[in-house]
Amino acid sequence: MSGASTPKPASLPDGAVPAVTHSWFDNLQGLVFGVVMVSFGISLLKALGLITGQAAGIAFLISYETGLDFSLVFLVVNLPFYILAFMRLSLGFTLRSLACVIAISALTGVAPQLFRYEHVEPFSGAIVAGFCIGIGLIGLFRHGASGGGVGILAYYVQERTGFRAGWLQFALDAVLFATAAFLLDGRAVLVSMVGAAALNLFVAFNHRRDWYIAR
Repeated sequence: MSGASTPKPASLPDGAVPAVTHSWFDNLQGLVFGVVMVSFGISLLKALGLITGQAAGIAFLISYETGLDFSLVFLVVNLPFYILAFMRLSLGFTLRSLACVIAISALTGVAPQLFRYEHVEPFSGAIVAGFCIGIGLIGLFRHGASGGGVGILAYYVQERTGFRAGWLQFALDAVLFATAAFLLDGRAVLVSMVGAAALNLFVAFNHRRDWYIAR
């Protein structure tokens, strides 16, 4: 009848969002996008001498303090979290996340040969990097993977409890930046915190199970 509203499917409760089934190509292109965006954001932060949160932030601190290659440190720092992924999530999620972290490590390693940042205002660069990493992480989350490290823990907690991944990452990053304050220049830490805030707020507000569910 004209003017009649379309009824909801009987199988879906109020407020529920129907799951989206992805093809292998859907997932592949989403993961590639996520890897590229995260890698670009990390390379920008590295060029500015800044850090971010999560496992990448830990890798940045170790790399700056020891002189070790960031790409290698980032890969090693992420390895323990795959125990959680394998035990509590799924083998597919674990393997996809591992592949993404290896790809991110490789891309950030070659980024200086691909991009040159002649002039970037630090606060603007940190915010842009935060948004790039944030949207990249959402791309990985929505296609059954993560950027490793704390992202795996945040994904697990959100899937099991509904507590948003971005808020958990925010809390853990606070501990990381408190540590960084003793190791890095104060202004670099402040600028890095602005970028991390942009990243985590973006993820917290845009990665929600009631907006988008993929299987």
